[in-house]
Amino acid sequence: MHRKAFRGGQKGAVAIEFTAVFLLFFALIYGLISYSIPLLMLQSFNDAAAVGARAAVAVDPSEPGYEALAETRAKDELLARLAWMPATWRANLEPCAGNGQYADYVGATSRIEVCVQYQYGDPAKAIIPVLRFPGIGAIPNLPQTLKASANLLL
Repeated sequence: MHRKAFRGGQKGAVAIEFTAVFLLFFALIYGLISYSIPLLMLQSFNDAAAVGARAAVAVDPSEPGYEALAETRAKDELLARLAWMPATWRANLEPCAGNGQYADYVGATSRIEVCVQYQYGDPAKAIIPVLRFPGIGAIPNLPQTLKASANLLL
């Protein structure tokens, strides 16, 4: 009889343990998803910038308006590589500060710079909302800007 009374008193402890374990596993799964998507985006930015810079090499330097053609070809390839992203994500892509465009031909050094960025720190643009867990902190804890660039001498 004494054992039955003892077992009935443990029901609340199981609920408390379940809550603690659930929060831990939820934070783990949420962290896995919330870090995977931005890192996938960043790798896609790196790939797209590199492909855009390589595409500028294919432009014939003897063509009139070579610089503008190289910039246009690089920009078009960059945006084509990022076409897999949903339209809402692509709408928030920005050229990097400084050149004001996705591809910039620097005539003094015959170099093309292809650059793209995403302001992830803005809560309105965050793909996965940032959650703050007690004892764990903010998930995901990412930089304000996801940025990738590629430079190539032509």
